[in-house]
Amino acid sequence: MKNRIAMTIKSLTILSFLAIMAIVLAYFSSSKAWAQQPLAANSEMISQAMPEIEESPAADSGQTAIAETNGRVTVKNLWKKFVNRYQIASLKVKILVVIIIYLLFSLVLLFIFIIINRTIKTRERKQAKNIRETYQEELTSYLFGEENQVFEFTGINHSFNRDIFINELLSLHNNLYGEAAIRLRDLYFNLDLYKDSLRKIDKRRWDIKAKGFKELAQMDVKDSSRQISKYVSSRNKILRMESQLALVKLNEEDPLFFLDDFKYELTEWEQINILNTLRYHEINIDSFERWMDNSNDSVVMFSVKLAGLFKHIQSWPKVLELLEHENPDVRLVAIKTLDMFEIAENTGPFIEIYMKEQWLEEKKDDAFYNIYMDRNRLAAIHALKSVATADEIPFFEYVLKTEKDFNILKKAVGILLEITPGGPDFVDQAYERADPELRKIIENTKQIAAQ
Repeated sequence: MKNRIAMTIKSLTILSFLAIMAIVLAYFSSSKAWAQQPLAANSEMISQAMPEIEESPAADSGQTAIAETNGRVTVKNLWKKFVNRYQIASLKVKILVVIIIYLLFSLVLLFIFIIINRTIKTRERKQAKNIRETYQEELTSYLFGEENQVFEFTGINHSFNRDIFINELLSLHNNLYGEAAIRLRDLYFNLDLYKDSLRKIDKRRWDIKAKGFKELAQMDVKDSSRQISKYVSSRNKILRMESQLALVKLNEEDPLFFLDDFKYELTEWEQINILNTLRYHEINIDSFERWMDNSNDSVVMFSVKLAGLFKHIQSWPKVLELLEHENPDVRLVAIKTLDMFEIAENTGPFIEIYMKEQWLEEKKDDAFYNIYMDRNRLAAIHALKSVATADEIPFFEYVLKTEKDFNILKKAVGILLEITPGGPDFVDQAYERADPELRKIIENTKQIAAQ
């Protein structure tokens, strides 16, 4: 609605500007045409425009002169002057006059449309408010009334009222649990309101479709899954996400089935919403390994994240394999998920991925690609924090000698300070033979650890 009003105002502004410009052009063009007419033509025009002056008596002429002097010109005389002026005008002037009339007519129509539209919308808002209040009272009476009581809702057969009723019923249902929520769901089906929600899926507007998805998912209309699944790969991002969330809720046995053939990139926002839906409805999935071999890297990364968040330790071997994945983003997610597992056997893979990423950095002359390498190596060092022991001190010695990245050096020193026994002593020894830059890093890390 706001967009329509904005477009209407913009159209009015443009038309007003064009009308003013046309009037100005017409004025100057007509004035020029008037001045360029021969004297005889001007005389003829004057005589045609004011015939009453030639034909009327002297007394009438005096009265006409007085009337014109006072600016009292009748509509009929003005119209005659306009027509005569238009007839003798050049083609350019005639075109401008037509444009002016068209623009003015359009402006009048637009103003009338705005007034009518605002009046209708104001009346609909007042009507909707009254109906909403009525349904709130009736739904409250229904919930607190007897279970077998026959209850009739005001104007429920009217489509406009039914939409408001569905909104109020779902809003109330969303805040209730137990028997009250069950009664509202039964009412939703008894009044065939689910059919209204199903019809919304077939509407052209995407926002109405999405609204239908939400209604059907909230009221657990499982038969609607087939219709909703048609939009899981929609080009419209919002429609696609709403269909995904609805399907997660409606398909408890296989809530993520749509990921099997998912074509688009699964955005972080979509991933967060799917995760929240799984948690809110307490939907358990035995394994996410099914999607770890998917051709869509975003699906692979999401499944690996879910394995870490839900502590699927049984997926540990599969996640280890992804450390060899060609996509550095997938490798990064695999490192972070293995860190969540906190398995001591991860120490070797973390050191190995650090060394491998370092070798790739030296081999490839690509600054953008090296950013991924630095990020993955940092993640590998960070993951060692929970599993490193004194046996890994030689590895950290190698890191302090060869590493150039400030964040990695700082993280390595911080881990060494927490390894007991031997870690803090090694840091002191490293400080004695370190260069000035590494000494500053060690000093800074010690101060932070001491706080």
